[in-house]
Amino acid sequence: MKKCFLLFLSFFFTSCATTTISSIKNPDIDFSGYKRILVFANIRDIDFRKSLESELVSVFSEYAIDTVPSIELISPVKEYSEDEIKKILSDNLIDGYLSIEVIDSSNVSGYVPQTSYTNYQSQYVNGQLISVPYTTTYGGYAYSYLKSNFEIVLKDVRTGQIAFKATAKSAADDFGNMKNMAKSVSKKIGEEYIKLSTQ
Repeated sequence: MKKCFLLFLSFFFTSCATTTISSIKNPDIDFSGYKRILVFANIRDIDFRKSLESELVSVFSEYAIDTVPSIELISPVKEYSEDEIKKILSDNLIDGYLSIEVIDSSNVSGYVPQTSYTNYQSQYVNGQLISVPYTTTYGGYAYSYLKSNFEIVLKDVRTGQIAFKATAKSAADDFGNMKNMAKSVSKKIGEEYIKLSTQ
């Protein structure tokens, strides 16, 4: 019984995040041959921006795609003209510009009331088959999780056209954090990029 309870606790306290994504591709843009992509998390929170860009770079590297976090090239404390941005992209041989932005975000919370129910298990006692009752208790805890919706846009640097656009919905559990969400969202973006680039 004690072992089962500890197993439950380890499962319950495990941090995780889940993400779903939906996208549409521009049939006129072939981005399968992009050599270098700039990833830009258009997010005010600097720590989350760093985490998200870092995770995107990590995910794309698994697909052997060269990516650069924008925070290394474009400072969040400086304003740039359009020409300056174009020069940065050109000087760093960037041919794709992937931006991700939080559309909205909210915390969802509630309480699961405690409930108990009794079941019966058959077993032999002194040679007789009898039903032994046992009680299972569930609930009695509060929960809270973060929900965020993202918009993802890949632009072709040469033409300025949108290569694809996607929206993602992500949720991190009570013991998760923004870094777990960054991992989950980045993984889905990478998978979607590869899927669309091979269509």
